[in-house]
Amino acid sequence: MIKAVIIGFAHMHVNEVALYISRHPEYSLEAAADMPSDLEKIEPLRYTPEWNKENIRTNFCPRIYEDYCQMLDEVKPDVAFILTENFQKKKAAEACAVRGINIILEKPMAINLKEARDIEALAEKYGIEAYVNWPVMWRAYLHKMKNALDVRLVGEPLKLQYINGHTGPLGKGARHRGVSANAEEMTDEQRKKTWWYQKKYGGGVFLDIGCYGCFFAKWLLGGGEKGAMAIGEQMNTPFCDTADNFAAVVRYDKKMAVLEGTWTTPRAAIPSGPMVMCTDGIIACTGGAENRPGVEAFDLYGNPVEVPEISFGPEMTDMPHLYAWHKQTKGEMPPMATLSKNVEIMAMLEAIISSAESKKEERIRV
Repeated sequence: MIKAVIIGFAHMHVNEVALYISRHPEYSLEAAADMPSDLEKIEPLRYTPEWNKENIRTNFCPRIYEDYCQMLDEVKPDVAFILTENFQKKKAAEACAVRGINIILEKPMAINLKEARDIEALAEKYGIEAYVNWPVMWRAYLHKMKNALDVRLVGEPLKLQYINGHTGPLGKGARHRGVSANAEEMTDEQRKKTWWYQKKYGGGVFLDIGCYGCFFAKWLLGGGEKGAMAIGEQMNTPFCDTADNFAAVVRYDKKMAVLEGTWTTPRAAIPSGPMVMCTDGIIACTGGAENRPGVEAFDLYGNPVEVPEISFGPEMTDMPHLYAWHKQTKGEMPPMATLSKNVEIMAMLEAIISSAESKKEERIRV
């Protein structure tokens, strides 16, 4: 039995993670705790930290601590799932590392590249296992796309194009897995007080949405990033102190990734994944982000190319399942869940953010 705890209720993905832990027979969700911060609390509206906390207490784990360090000392868990605000992740990771507790961080792994490197160093120093949970990693059609690129179904990859977004984490119509209900209506003043919309606590659209583009560029193009050019603008979220839209180009040798992110459009308009243009054709995700997603390929004449089916094991359902499989079988975790790859993702993201500020290309330094 894997003794698990949750640290942090800030990220609404905590509801999904708790659901998956509760469904797995090899887990015992022993306790959960929040981390103190100077953020002003607001009414417990759906997907806010206080609402998430009560949802976890009511449906998954009645044992809630006010002191996360006390929880770690008393429960002595095998693994901690960290779903704090981005600026708290290093602190939570360090509390676990010094106690020899393995950790699973929600994406992105940190607020910036320096703290990502610090977390990697802590894991190495104290000999703990540490991984990063990416919701897109559990979608079989994306692995089908990855395999088609790996076998060079339509030649060498040249250009990845990806757009992702929604109306904001707590925006109109926002809906998140694990609850399957829309966010309640909030005033701009209420949203302004949450960590998502404050740069120093969350990072805005760059860290919320931009991280996914960097994930796909790293995973599907295979590395070799040189530099990034980007713009970020505050367009339609006046209470947010950072960008709510961005566009970026990541430069490689004879490849590129074009990444876009938004907090100002409904998810229904967003594609289900990236498209990759290759020397002999194109591979693209089809359907909407929430509607019949799939993957198709075409040659340079526009003729359909059959995309091979792949084996997608039951351990790839979600991170709790994958981690349990890893502990039971000693099987290797996917590279994209490892800290080393995620530090590289943070390096890409930091170059994009720096470029948006400097208005020039920034080198990607791992």
